[in-house]
Parts: sequence; C-alpha cells; structure tokens
Amino acid sequence: MGITASFGKGRYRIFAEAIQAGDGIIVYVGGGERPHIGGFSLSDPPASAVSFSIPLHKDFVVSHQVSEKVSRATGKRCLAVSGIHVENATKEEISMLVNNALACTDILIELMREAGLSSTASTSPTS
Repeated sequence: MGITASFGKGRYRIFAEAIQAGDGIIVYVGGGERPHIGGFSLSDPPASAVSFSIPLHKDFVVSHQVSEKVSRATGKRCLAVSGIHVENATKEEISMLVNNALACTDILIELMREAGLSSTASTSPTS
C-alpha cells in the first residue's frame, strides 16, 4: 500500500499514489473522467527527467513535472506515470487539470515526508 493524495473536485479531481521501490519512488497520477496510462517520466537527481508518451497522448507533460518535483523534493530517483482524461477539454480545463496535478503532487510530497520517504526533508515541496 502506498501513500495517496487527491486534489480538485468532480471531473477535475486528480489523485496520486506513491510507493517506494528500493531506493526510488514510483508515482501514479490519474484523474478526470477516465484515468489511464498515457505517459511516463524518469528522473534521477539532479538530471532532468526523460519522458515518453503513448501516441496521441500528452500525459507526459504532467509526468515530467511530477517526476522532477518528487525527485528534487526527496533526493531519490522517481518514475512518474500519468493518465488524465476529460473528454473534449478546453485549453482552460487542461490548464486546470495540470495545476491540480501539481497541487496534488505537493500534497503527496508532504505526506511522503511525514512517512519518512524523503531524504531531503528541508526541501520545499513547491520547488
């Protein structure tokens, strides 16, 4: 069982779960009307994340930011997988979903710190 967080309401609700995988962390971020696997990113501090996406998906935009944010905050390698879908989403809705995903990630990082999964507890979760 991992550490879970959520942010937002209705079709804009995002959830995240983190599990420890050896000396690294795996995070799944999903939400919207149909959570799925759309993209993934791997970050190893201090290097930038490497990201991949399923064809015709843009979920790597979230996984990339989440992977780097979690990796910086914890000092650990992070694999982030994301899949967020709202049918016919407008640019404003997509922006809201990305912002909700990042806010959810901040909450998740704080919960990970409380659980002792962070090796750099003094790092701000919003960095």
